[in-house]
Amino acid sequence: MIIWTIQPYSVYQQLKSKGQFYCDPEKSENLKENNFQVAYNWMIKQMKRRKILPPKDVKVPLWAWYRRDYKHVRPDFRWIRDSEIEVCIEINIPEEKVLLSDFEAWHFVLNDWYYSLAKSEQEWERLEKKFDSLPERKQKQVKEKSWQRIFDTDIRHGEWTSNGETIQACFWMLEINQIRRVWLLKKGEKVREIYSIN
Repeated sequence: MIIWTIQPYSVYQQLKSKGQFYCDPEKSENLKENNFQVAYNWMIKQMKRRKILPPKDVKVPLWAWYRRDYKHVRPDFRWIRDSEIEVCIEINIPEEKVLLSDFEAWHFVLNDWYYSLAKSEQEWERLEKKFDSLPERKQKQVKEKSWQRIFDTDIRHGEWTSNGETIQACFWMLEINQIRRVWLLKKGEKVREIYSIN
């Protein structure tokens, strides 16, 4: 499976020197925010439930992109960059080591929202009222069960909802032998490819 991960340039340097990279939770900016910690912990449980198990000493997954604009293509380099210098790494990783999910739907997990099956505004209002009427403990169960829908990556277009436009990928470790191409993304400079297996 081909996926693309955007990482600080230092990650690419570590890959070249040590041959592998995995996330250090202490250095993750996202994990300093409570809602990210809760959502990441939920995603970790989902990976483990699906027998996508972490190597020893690896605590949190890495994130990558699988699809954008309904196509299996690398990220658009015009997106806002998170740091002064980073890389986009194209990797080939076994499918069984990756958990795909819908990026837009992931925000229901991040924001601790119920992800209803509504296909119209009236249906949404009805389902939200039904959800709101549940006791708090039952709400939590129904809400977390609704989040399983984020793993539906099939492409669908509808008047009220769409699915599968942008798909993210979670995996535990990046290894040097998985790298196919690397692009350098440096603020103020044109993007350039700095590595290719071809």
